[in-house]
Amino acid sequence: MTKTFIYNVNDTLFEDTEAFGQAWKNAKAFATKEHTVITRTVVTNNETRYEFFAKGGCFLSEKFYTEEKIKIF
Repeated sequence: MTKTFIYNVNDTLFEDTEAFGQAWKNAKAFATKEHTVITRTVVTNNETRYEFFAKGGCFLSEKFYTEEKIKIF
């Protein structure tokens, strides 16, 4: 099963098939420059998940999103 990871930083998209590959590195650098949050869409053959990067250093489902939980780079 192939997964596609699409990172979104201020409407700029970074795409990869590796979870924390080059797209993640580019998104993190851009988010640090912009001082903002990173969201991620994970697409598989039969599922699409929407996530955000949380203060704990991991991605959480958008259903858990609160301003207090987001990580600002």
